[in-house]
Amino acid sequence: MDRDDSAYLDIPGVGDKETYSVAEKKLIMHRLNEERRIHQRVQEKLDRKIEAYTEEEKQQVLHLLNEQRLSIQKREEIKKKRIEKKEKYTFNHREFYKFTKMEREYYIEVKECDRLTSRPVILTLYYKTFEEFKKKDVLIKTELYSPKFFVSYNPIRVYSKQYSLEDEKKK
Repeated sequence: MDRDDSAYLDIPGVGDKETYSVAEKKLIMHRLNEERRIHQRVQEKLDRKIEAYTEEEKQQVLHLLNEQRLSIQKREEIKKKRIEKKEKYTFNHREFYKFTKMEREYYIEVKECDRLTSRPVILTLYYKTFEEFKKKDVLIKTELYSPKFFVSYNPIRVYSKQYSLEDEKKK
């Protein structure tokens, strides 16, 4: 499902426009509706587990399954890029990753990284002071296209900035 709309529609310059003519709108809506119906029929047949498929239906099912597989694979690759080969710190028998280029040295627990999705979640980040380890709740999410984390310091007024984790030091 990750494709460029202008390439899919095969209409020159449609992806670049902000306003469309009535004929272009009808064409776009017709094609989108056609695709929706195809996916709906394929999904219904997958749900009912019908045994007899035509060759075209088989291709549609394979195409749908391949799109789902590629989407999952892409998500896993980006997730792996986010946390692979990152420096781990241990405090009080817990492991943390450290964010770079933040206003303070904020740390996130390793196990919390698994909870992150494209939906914003309130998580606790930790930072060190002279005498103790303090907590700060932030709104954090990830995006499919980026290997960085999107952090908003204020969960009410959401303004996210991109941060990455500290890379492993070469020894």
